[in-house]
Amino acid sequence: MSDFLEYSFRIIGPKPETIGMSRLAVYMLELAKLMGATENVHFKELRDQSVSIVAVADAELVAVISPRIREAAQNDNDADASSPWRKLNEYLAEDGWTAEMPLPKGGELISFPGVTKASKPIRIVNQHTSVQGRLIRIEGAGDKIKVGLEIDGDLNARISIDSIHAISLAKLFHQFVRVSGDGKWRRDTAGKWFLDNLAATSFEALDDEPLADTLGKLREILPDEGGGNLVKALSELRRA
Repeated sequence: MSDFLEYSFRIIGPKPETIGMSRLAVYMLELAKLMGATENVHFKELRDQSVSIVAVADAELVAVISPRIREAAQNDNDADASSPWRKLNEYLAEDGWTAEMPLPKGGELISFPGVTKASKPIRIVNQHTSVQGRLIRIEGAGDKIKVGLEIDGDLNARISIDSIHAISLAKLFHQFVRVSGDGKWRRDTAGKWFLDNLAATSFEALDDEPLADTLGKLREILPDEGGGNLVKALSELRRA
């Protein structure tokens, strides 16, 4: 299954021999709804030791599924995903359990706290923000156009820009860009900050030149006595 990546929903508390089949089926149903893309998500196995429901998804859909799960865990903006998220936590609370799911590509751990989940974030801050990534989505027909950037393998779709700028931005499709504007940051009940949305007011194309070429140019413009050491230090930092 080299073209598939795993999502393992680990329920902390029961074991395979102690959880009823009907109850397990309830969890599997809501997990499928949470992940979405139901035609491309498949059950793989139930792992021993703890009850780990392992699902696999097409590799190209990870950039859509992972942000969907993360969005549901952080707030209720995605109504389609928030309903199964709440139900999974309700079931866990009823059973006295918790759960967790490591996301593919990066190892970010999504926690399902069950009864301990708070319903509201504890702080919101607005500040100037810049993000960068590969432009993979630009859509909309109104004054505000939705923008999607691929950042570390995930799709960040909480970005918008006015239609005038969007016309120029569209010419950079599938290229690396930096967008800047008014960012709304939210801190969840665990104390973690995340970007809720970004109203972009400007953008710029980024040079995706290989690092080796960039270091070579840097070596040419720096003085002989200091350039070599600096380039060496940058190379070592890159490998760290």
